[in-house]
This record gives sequence, C-alpha cells and structure tokens, in this order.
Amino acid sequence: MSDTVSVVIGGTSGIGKAISLRFAAEGGIVVVSGRSVARGEAVADEIAQRGARGKFMSCDVNDTNSVADLLSGVTRDFGTPTILVNSGGILQSGTRVLDQDLEENQRLWETNYNGTLRACQLFGRAMKEARKGAILNIGSLASFAPLSLPAYTAGKTAILSLTQMLAAELGPFGVRVNGVAPGYTLSDGLKDKIAQGLRNPEEIKATTALRAFVEPEHVAEAAWFLCSEKAASITGVMLPVDAGWLVQAPYGSYMRGNPIRD
Repeated sequence: MSDTVSVVIGGTSGIGKAISLRFAAEGGIVVVSGRSVARGEAVADEIAQRGARGKFMSCDVNDTNSVADLLSGVTRDFGTPTILVNSGGILQSGTRVLDQDLEENQRLWETNYNGTLRACQLFGRAMKEARKGAILNIGSLASFAPLSLPAYTAGKTAILSLTQMLAAELGPFGVRVNGVAPGYTLSDGLKDKIAQGLRNPEEIKATTALRAFVEPEHVAEAAWFLCSEKAASITGVMLPVDAGWLVQAPYGSYMRGNPIRD
C-alpha cells in the first residue's frame, strides 16, 4: 500500500483513528478527515511521529460542498484517492419505534446514511474515472439485526444495501466496495460509560461467543485487509467484527427455551 492515497472520513477518533493509524503503518498517504481540527491534527501528528505520511483535512459529511472540497483538496495535493473509508457517524441510545423522536431520526439519518452516500457518490465518481479504488463503509451489528435503536438501525441497514449496490455498479470499473460491521467495541466512549456505571462489561461480554470486547485495532485490521490487494477478489461484503455476537445471540436465545441436558 506504499503508493496509496487513503482518505478516512471520521478518522479523528475511535475506530476511524485506529484505521488511520493502521493504514499509515503500511505506507502511502493517509488523509485524516472530520469536523474536529484539534483531534484530526493530533492523529496526523501521531502518524508523522511513527514515520509515516499523514495530513488532516476538515470535512462535514452533512454538507455536500464540504465533502466535495475534501475530494478537491486530496486530488490537488496527492492525486486521485485510491481508498475511501466512511467512518463518520453518530450513535443513539435505546428507544422504541413508537417513541422515536423524529428530529433525532432525521439527524442520525442525515449523518449516518446520507453522509456515507455523499462521500460514496463523489469519491466513487473519481475512482470510476480512474478505473481503480476501494471504498469501505462502516456498518454495524444493526446492519443485520433489529436492535432497539430505530434511527441508527435503519441507517446501518441501508448502508449494507448501499455497499452491495455500489459493489455491483463500480465493479466493472475496477472499484471494490466493502464494509465492516463492528460489534461492542471498546472505544473511549464505551470505556467512559463503563466507568460511570452505565454499562456492565461482564454482561456485554456474555453476549458474545468469544466472551470478549472488540478492540478498535481489530476493526482496523479487517478494514486494512478489505482495502488491500489481498482482498482483490472480494467486493460487496459486510464483514462482522463482533467477537461472535451475531452467532451467540440466536444460539443463546434458542438455548434458553431448549437447553441441552447432559
């Protein structure tokens, strides 16, 4: 990946930051993007301290012009981007569909789905013209399961479909489109909630087959693989990185009604 130009939208913290650092370790140029200048420049500085090449460029995925300016800036400074990672997004607290606040629904949909769509359209056109590239979208367990997060789940399910459609449309032009679906990831946000007593770490781990949290670096490894030439024949995939939550949930649920007796 030494000749790649990677753009990580939402690369200023959490999973996006881990992906930025992982890609930088493989060489090439990593453009860290997001709304926070302070956090973005800190990630770019960390990349530089590791002897790699990184630069921060601001971007607000809610603004089409801002995403277009990001693409223009990257192209001007480094040439056509070869990798795009859409890691920008916002989370939601649990609620019921009948209680879903419509303003919150609009806010999450605009950022999580429409923000991803904007970047895929603009960067996808540039990659199509160049006839090469890789796009990676960040899905979720909610892309596969009906979690009690009505606005978030709907958007992440749509991102799965978007990833599959784009893979079919861009494949003939040498552009691959995949995604990763992280499970309970031990990010700074989750660590804070655990420290405040708002989340029970043992109960969370018990919902996974591996009885473990996902680390941001685990997601970054999967992201690197899917964007690298090692995955040259893989497109249209949403890869769960979930410590086995998706298999444990139905298996454990069935076992409660039909226990295995030794």
